[in-house]
Amino acid sequence: MKKRIGLFGGSFNPIHNAHIWMMKHLLNKKIVDEIWIVPCKKHNLNKSLISAKYRLDMIRLAIAGMKKARISHVELKMRGKSCTLKTINKLEKNSRNNDFFLIIGADILGEIKKWYKYDELVKKTRFIIFRRAGYKLKLNPDLRIEKIVDYHGKISSTIIREMVRQGKSISKLVPKSVENYIKKNKIYT
Repeated sequence: MKKRIGLFGGSFNPIHNAHIWMMKHLLNKKIVDEIWIVPCKKHNLNKSLISAKYRLDMIRLAIAGMKKARISHVELKMRGKSCTLKTINKLEKNSRNNDFFLIIGADILGEIKKWYKYDELVKKTRFIIFRRAGYKLKLNPDLRIEKIVDYHGKISSTIIREMVRQGKSISKLVPKSVENYIKKNKIYT
């Protein structure tokens, strides 16, 4: 029987408590057997990112103790701009005993039709969608949806970076280990 793998892609700049909650929820409810976190090399909208090393270190700290969560370096190793379809194709080629599900937030639904070879992508994979506060759930009829999960938190990496720049506490937004890492390395200041 194939393992059900949730692919959780993003910049993780930084990873935060909402990401952790989503992963734990999917694993605890047995929606997926494992979560593979797929940090991007370069943001598709050309947003500035801190180094992959910092982002990977923070992800490792955040998922320490989560036995069924791991990091996939597939996009970090790709040449050029990474895109979801290429990522899934590469993972499927190397992992034939896995069934992949793409984890996305409702905020992404408005732009998903602009993704590289969207028509091919939606035929190839199924989606797990998290509702997000402030975003309407606009479902494209061609999406194959495995599960829709409600999440009512309002944490975002953008807010966290801004709070750090302003010298405000982020202790309720990220795991303690990630907060300490950000302080120690003077990230986002």
